[in-house]
Amino acid sequence: MEMGVVLPTPDVLFALFQAQAGTVGGAREAFQMLVTDLVSVRHPAANEVAGPGGGDWGIDTYVGRLDDSVVVWQSKFFPTWGGKDQQQQVRDSFKQLLGKAKSEGFRVDAWTLCVPCILPPGEQRWFDGWKVREGRRHNVKIGMWNGIELRRQLMQPDAEQVYRTHFAGSHSRSAEPVRTLADVGCLGDALFVRQLEAAGNVETDAARGLFFAAEALARDLAAAGNKAGVSALNELHLDVQSLWEQHFNARVAGADDAGKMQGLIDQVLLEAGQCCDPEGLKLRPAHRKGVVHRLVEDARAGWVRHWRHIAASHQGPAASETVATQLEVDQPGAVS
Repeated sequence: MEMGVVLPTPDVLFALFQAQAGTVGGAREAFQMLVTDLVSVRHPAANEVAGPGGGDWGIDTYVGRLDDSVVVWQSKFFPTWGGKDQQQQVRDSFKQLLGKAKSEGFRVDAWTLCVPCILPPGEQRWFDGWKVREGRRHNVKIGMWNGIELRRQLMQPDAEQVYRTHFAGSHSRSAEPVRTLADVGCLGDALFVRQLEAAGNVETDAARGLFFAAEALARDLAAAGNKAGVSALNELHLDVQSLWEQHFNARVAGADDAGKMQGLIDQVLLEAGQCCDPEGLKLRPAHRKGVVHRLVEDARAGWVRHWRHIAASHQGPAASETVATQLEVDQPGAVS
């Protein structure tokens, strides 16, 4: 997993998970193993038990000793939570475990219900009340890992292997192609190029190529009517602008007499290239870095202290229209 990758919402994530398992029964077993693997991230001694005819004493995943005390995670593969049926299954599972604990002579210290769904407000209210009543009655700490909590745990760096094991193949998609331009000279009069030159950059061909890749992607998404993709790309622009703003503000007081700030461009491009992909798009670093130059071209960022003055006085052609013309007459290649 690329570090920092944002997973789909729980309903999408676990629908893909179920599709990968093939059957509801398979999904149920795979979900229990997922929970055990997540518990193992924090508790390497996490274990399961199994007996003939499903005789597991109401234990799916546990930490501890069955001749002393245990902490239990109960997995219920509920893609949705309808109400009374799910409530009864929860009651039955908890009752079975406590019955076995009494007859077999061990103590249950904590019990966590694990479900891939998000409960409706009324059902969450029911669970919150039930866990308090039963927890006090039996001196057991009761909690829940719902779809949101499971997703949150899967996004943690230490759960990378768990993610790879259970999800890596279920929602993978190819990265958007990187469009290239044979001759970047047509972008020589663009505002983002002028801003780079003001900051002391003599060679700007790579920057022009990155701008073209990001601009072409934006136009492709718009032309395809991909509103979700356009929205996701806009979100990335906000994230990258925030990066630029943070580093610009930290350096502007130390600008030299020409308004230049050492290291600003390199740092922003580096961090932009490492940004998380917005949900719904899988991008290459070239796209993310190209977004930096799109922001400068749109007069939303700059590389010298007086960048706003440069933007206001710029008289060159709009780089976006230059790209549009090139896309009409050329057939740029793509690299993966």
